[in-house]
Amino acid sequence: MASTGGAILDTAALERRVRNGGMINKTLAQICIAEGLNKHGNKSDLQAKLIAQLQHHVQMRDIPRLERLKRMIENPESIQHQDSPTLSQHGANGSASPALPVVSNNPSRLNMATGFRANGAAGVEFKPSPFYTIQQQLGITRTCEAMTQHRHTVSIPLKASDHPILSRVLQEPTLKIMVFGSCEGHGPQDIAFPHQSEIKVNGGEVKANLRGLKNKPGSTRPVDITKELRLKIPAYSNNVEMTYALTSKAGGGPSQKFYLMLYVVKMVPVLDLVKRLDTGKRISKDTIISDMVNKARDADIVATASVLSLKCPLSTLRIDLPCRSISCRHNQCFDATSYLQLQEQGPTWLCPVCNKPAPFDMLAVDEYVKDILKNTSNSADQVTIEPDGRWSIYVKPESSKTNGVASTSNDDDDLVEVTKSGHSLQISTPLAYTVPTLSRAPTREPSSSFLAQGSTSGKRPISAVIDLTSSGDEDDQPLARPQKRPHSNAFSTPSAAYPSSNLSPTPYRPAPNGYGQR
Repeated sequence: MASTGGAILDTAALERRVRNGGMINKTLAQICIAEGLNKHGNKSDLQAKLIAQLQHHVQMRDIPRLERLKRMIENPESIQHQDSPTLSQHGANGSASPALPVVSNNPSRLNMATGFRANGAAGVEFKPSPFYTIQQQLGITRTCEAMTQHRHTVSIPLKASDHPILSRVLQEPTLKIMVFGSCEGHGPQDIAFPHQSEIKVNGGEVKANLRGLKNKPGSTRPVDITKELRLKIPAYSNNVEMTYALTSKAGGGPSQKFYLMLYVVKMVPVLDLVKRLDTGKRISKDTIISDMVNKARDADIVATASVLSLKCPLSTLRIDLPCRSISCRHNQCFDATSYLQLQEQGPTWLCPVCNKPAPFDMLAVDEYVKDILKNTSNSADQVTIEPDGRWSIYVKPESSKTNGVASTSNDDDDLVEVTKSGHSLQISTPLAYTVPTLSRAPTREPSSSFLAQGSTSGKRPISAVIDLTSSGDEDDQPLARPQKRPHSNAFSTPSAAYPSSNLSPTPYRPAPNGYGQR
């Protein structure tokens, strides 16, 4: 009997028959109904459900149910057409029990019983995320057929009385109910929704970014709908629906099929992830210094001192826990908390310094930079790194300033002072710049200082210093005011036309009848 049981538990032949046996979708759906599984989905979905059911029976060592499923696969004509299984079968303990749909609160058993891979939908496996762990699926999986023009809506009903885990959601803040979406494909998939889609819960629209960051694949987060659901009334039927139009991936591409599902997930706070990083992988100080020395010894590389910033390139604040990817070749680090908070909002997992992939499992604490942060004050922003690994506080060089304007050592030679003595102008180097107490009226004529300086320097002219204490003879004489230009119009003649007369000419006046005299 043991040998017989061992032969029965080998389901490889049955799995090959399910995949390559030529059964049509209707037959596969009938077997799923008889097993208490969801009959909806395409052919590959139905095949995956039946294969997962076979593996589940093997794992539970449920020989009677395994034999029953084997008979239906080998002889589809023997399938009893019924909407729900009511046959009495013997369980693993030998007692009679009704053949109920295989539903369990155990996440692993649930995934196997419904044909779902770990953390995924039928035929789809989700990429893992450090920010949450999937606990259990809620309701059924909805298939979003390919749509190129028209709008379509799919919905998932949800009652708190049907899922005991929902009573824990009201008590545990870390448990959330999220909407997951995925397109069909092979291998681990990113969270993805149709290009034009919106999610509603009980008729109210949920504000969420369903396209990610600039339509970049992998940057979309599952949608949290915990607050929109009414879970305090066990019998209340919540309705989660998604309306979509274009079934294409983020970033474009041909239309394809999508899946919509609900999960209860356990959130992992960012602070817990930071603590995990602090006790996880490390890049030792000796390794970093040894790498610097090896680069300095390279004859093809001229090693010079470099400046290392102690501020995070993301938050521009002083780094608390320095980390970087183990694949990064630079010494510049970023703050672990700031980086993880950014990835929680939009998971791109790219290094902000070199833009290389930096997923959570590749992050490590840089002990060299951590030692620098430990031995410097909070006011220190930068340090100078020598090629041999020695470091010192970076001191910014002070540039010399003259008259409030930064200049080099040769700029003083371009400063001139223009003074007036008698009928000549004297140009000399000023000892100090003094602000004149009187201001001159603006003029459009080019100043003499501009002309004088323009001949000696090509830089912006500097205001000339005028000596107001000079006592030249011409200063005592009033300046001659230029003669005003006379005004002329169509009815008057300029006074310059009558130089010998002090009387202005009589203006022309028309006759009373409006016509001039002839």
